[in-house]
Amino acid sequence: MSPHTLDDSTITATTPGTDAATLGWRSALRSRIGILIRVLCFWTVWFAASRALFLFWFRDLIPEGAAPLVARSFLFGARMDLSSAAYLTAIPWLILTCTVAAKRSVTQRVLGVWSAFVVVFIPLVTMTDIGTFGPWRRRLDASLWMYLGTPNEAYASASSIAVVPLFGMLALLFVVTWWSYRRVVRRPEGRLEALRGVQAVGAGVALLASGALLAIPIRGGVQWTPINESTVYFSRSEFVNMASLNPGWYLLATTVAQQHVPTRNPYLTLPGPEVEQIVDSLYPRQRATSASLLRTSRPNVILIIWESFTAKVVERLGGRPGVTPQFDRWSHQGIFFDSLFASGDRSAQGLVSILSGFPSVPNEAIMTRPTKAARLPQLGQFMQRAGYHTSYYYGGELAFANMKAYLINGGFERLIGLEAFGATDRNSKWGAHDHVVLSRMMGDLQREPRPFFSTVFTLSSHEPFEVPVAATFPGADESVKFLNAHHYSDASIAQFLDSASTQPWWDSTLVIIVADHGSPLPRPAQGVTETVPDRHHVPMLWLGGALRVRDTVVHRIASSVDLAPTLLAQLGISSEGFRWGQDLFSGARDGHAYFEYHDGFTFIDRAGWLVYDERAGRALEQSPGAGAQQQRLGAALLQATFADYLSR
Repeated sequence: MSPHTLDDSTITATTPGTDAATLGWRSALRSRIGILIRVLCFWTVWFAASRALFLFWFRDLIPEGAAPLVARSFLFGARMDLSSAAYLTAIPWLILTCTVAAKRSVTQRVLGVWSAFVVVFIPLVTMTDIGTFGPWRRRLDASLWMYLGTPNEAYASASSIAVVPLFGMLALLFVVTWWSYRRVVRRPEGRLEALRGVQAVGAGVALLASGALLAIPIRGGVQWTPINESTVYFSRSEFVNMASLNPGWYLLATTVAQQHVPTRNPYLTLPGPEVEQIVDSLYPRQRATSASLLRTSRPNVILIIWESFTAKVVERLGGRPGVTPQFDRWSHQGIFFDSLFASGDRSAQGLVSILSGFPSVPNEAIMTRPTKAARLPQLGQFMQRAGYHTSYYYGGELAFANMKAYLINGGFERLIGLEAFGATDRNSKWGAHDHVVLSRMMGDLQREPRPFFSTVFTLSSHEPFEVPVAATFPGADESVKFLNAHHYSDASIAQFLDSASTQPWWDSTLVIIVADHGSPLPRPAQGVTETVPDRHHVPMLWLGGALRVRDTVVHRIASSVDLAPTLLAQLGISSEGFRWGQDLFSGARDGHAYFEYHDGFTFIDRAGWLVYDERAGRALEQSPGAGAQQQRLGAALLQATFADYLSR
């Protein structure tokens, strides 16, 4: 070979752009971008599989004939899954960008720490979501942190869940996820070579540019409005819509939202004057005077707030027979309200609706906002000013959900909580059982100055439904435990009432029994569709020697926010400040009920009921006879009540 040919070969072999250093730079960049793509694809597929697990776990809740909707839930949920996967890809992107010049061992070690965390955290969130969906009937949201703030309550709530199969599935998920993550994502990490100088800078810039593309799937696309819950809501089936949500994304979104007190009203759909006109027509500022149903102007008042006391366990309301026979017996001794609906579906909302007459608002629990809660009116305050001696009994931790601060601001002079009961009485994971708390209350009332206003909030019918008596209904599933817990609470409250009825103060005492909220339990029979109003329908009973009437039924549609203004009217006490309630014994209206539902509302009147989602801009459920009028009235109340919430 001639020297000239050799020189040509040499020159050709060293042409710029094909040297080993350049090829190494490209390979290193491709390896890093390849890992990011693998992470994104891995978690997108994983989330789709977890949705299949969720649907299988709760297959009994899938409506009949909804197979096409279930299939579409994967399609609509894919955007949220991809968004969640992009969030999980953002951290490896940041690591790979910052370590372009680091040794391969350093990069692998940092990625390994993140991998270990996420492979544990995501399955844990997934199975926690499945576990809590059973009793809550809503996907895992920011209320999780409220429970974790009071560990005893968190443990008690978790105890109602089928722990063994959940932990078994969680362990399996850990193993499968870690094995597949190592094979799909971590194996290419062996090609992560360190770069130096200009090459490191160039790779870093390229990674920054390519990583910025993650913003597109994170926000759900290039449309103006970022992805939100309503993006995945596509059907009239509440369960299928919720199945479309990604639990990790939803937990993050609701947590972020809770950290920021809203400053603007997102529900401005009607002109202000029209809203005022509707509110005034539903809640007149000048309430009609109602005839007194009491034998004395200042009776003692005992308020029993029964945990999760749904109409579905009351036979007189079409519920399961034999669950609350004592309540059915006592319901003929007073005034029975058969068309009452709870405002909200958690205790923090229910207590405020009863004691402050304030309706629930979407994505917020005003009790957990101390500054706002302190500005609410409360029955305790009004009763104390009228000369009543006030007390509040609860067998659990009063610190839960900021309850203690709320009650102290609300005029309750004496608070009795978990610490007031001895260790032998704390025979439940939540605290003292109902019969223990009610017995303590009965003993204290013997010495209480009169008139007294004494409130007790029961807890034995809260998950985990532990009761100190033998089961009445056979079985071990969640619904059966729920029924047995209510049967026990029913007996405990009846024992209290039977004893109270023999006391010298009974003839001048009014007793009110009402639920804090309803419940998705017991589960409906196979083939029976349960509506949102079904889960919010609760009983209310007024009784006692102070009543003039017996065995009376009130059919007027009402909400738990109506209790305070109705009671104050009977006592001749001004209810100024309780803007959102009706006096149920005045006027000729058939009444109505309103409560928030996720990012919308439910409105009920004699014409029918409608469940509306504001973000989706349509009704999720409705009865025959309901339509534009119920939507208009509900939208006005949503707009006005949220505005009131912001102003507190």
